[in-house]
Amino acid sequence: MSDVDLRWMDRCLELAALAAGHTAPNPMVGSVIVRGDELLAEGFHARAGLAHAEVDALRKLAGRAEGATLYVSLEPCCHQGRTPPCTDALLRSGVRRVVIGMIDPNPVVSGKGVALLESAGIEVVIGVRELACRELNRAYIATMAERSALTARATPTS
Repeated sequence: MSDVDLRWMDRCLELAALAAGHTAPNPMVGSVIVRGDELLAEGFHARAGLAHAEVDALRKLAGRAEGATLYVSLEPCCHQGRTPPCTDALLRSGVRRVVIGMIDPNPVVSGKGVALLESAGIEVVIGVRELACRELNRAYIATMAERSALTARATPTS
């Protein structure tokens, strides 16, 4: 991982922290879009039910993300919740590279967002500033672990 990747992920973490106390039960997530050394747009998930960080940043570009790199502190979601899948927006955007801080521990997403991006030919880098991303969202990670444990206990075994 490059110094450039570390610097932009640091900015994602700064943006994500702006939402502290407003996103539960969702995670705090920040995103930046760059081309070369130029910052094109940035966004964050401001509150549960609003646009996720990646979509917030992409909207500010109005379709001008072709060939850019998108940095995001958490794996992009790939399912319909209160908002559409972020992976859909990324696939339409034309970004060529996505740098992810950490894989989403939500079993509905975990690794599936990455797989969708890679299958479309987008370069994906995972684990940039992962410990800091995990620390920022330790409450979300604990909630996902609890949810997974409850699901496992409720599922009968053969």
